[in-house]
Amino acid sequence: MPEEYLWRPLRPADGVEWERLVLAFDLDDRPVTETTAAEFAQTLASGKLVPERDTVGVFRDGLMVGFAAVLVDRTAQGDWRCEMQGCVHPDHQRRGLGTRLLDWAHGRALARGATATGQRREVRAWCAEHNGTHEKMLRRLGLRPTLWYYEIYSRLDQVSPLTPRALPEGLRMVPYDPALDEEVRSAHNAAFVGQSEDGYVDHERWRRQFTGSPTFLPEMSLLVLDRDDAVRSYLLCYSFESGSPAPGQKDIYVGYIGTPPGMRGRSLYRSLLAENDRMAREAGYTGTAFSVNTANPTGALRLFEFLGVYDPRRDQRACWVCYAKDISTPVVAAPEVAR
Repeated sequence: MPEEYLWRPLRPADGVEWERLVLAFDLDDRPVTETTAAEFAQTLASGKLVPERDTVGVFRDGLMVGFAAVLVDRTAQGDWRCEMQGCVHPDHQRRGLGTRLLDWAHGRALARGATATGQRREVRAWCAEHNGTHEKMLRRLGLRPTLWYYEIYSRLDQVSPLTPRALPEGLRMVPYDPALDEEVRSAHNAAFVGQSEDGYVDHERWRRQFTGSPTFLPEMSLLVLDRDDAVRSYLLCYSFESGSPAPGQKDIYVGYIGTPPGMRGRSLYRSLLAENDRMAREAGYTGTAFSVNTANPTGALRLFEFLGVYDPRRDQRACWVCYAKDISTPVVAAPEVAR
């Protein structure tokens, strides 16, 4: 590293600096979905990494100007997956810092993968679709696009209110109830089975990232129950203020909406979205956001467009691409040929 930069592992006390660094990027260029110091501390304590070995911060004059981290997770099938994260502050780009950080993260990911277990081992990183420089850096390391993830934002004053729809007989809608949290998790796992990102969520991750997230809004989240109080569908909402196009604006994020396969075809999505739309308007929210990826088997983006929740001519849309490579089979160098 150039002498004026300090390179060291990240610490919990770096949260405020990390938040300042991430928020220096426009919404469609932010390197991670988390944006607050509290979420930074949560990531360091998540068990997915060892901060002293799996993170690097770049500092100049006491300010964080870049970082890299590698986080390990396992899929529902037991496959090993390592995600590389990182960025360089816009004012410090084009100095070779990004290449150094990415090379370090890639090397660290390969080192962790060399001792990992699992039928499949994968290294991955997310890249904004429009960021050609980042794409070239990832392709140089052998990563290729595997998944497209769309983030949608719309202003409520530009969207007609959704038409309420009555639930089928025997079902009723209620606000989220903490007493049913484990049932909601089970319903989520049934609804998202087979999906690469959220196909199975264990207790620890559920309590950390879903209903235990600092941005979770239980008062804006909804459940559909049957006569036996079993969860048949659900909608979980989160504050989107840190991700809003206008800082300080009161926006809401529809994070998860799901219906297990046996309950589909009854317009439960429509009923949940219409009620959430009504609640958001009454609570004074300015805009609403949601995201969906191309691996979603229900065709959620087409469904949201059909319902009027999403209009490509009206709403803001950002696309993130997952670049990945399989490292399950060790790369063996070709033997030298005697001359």
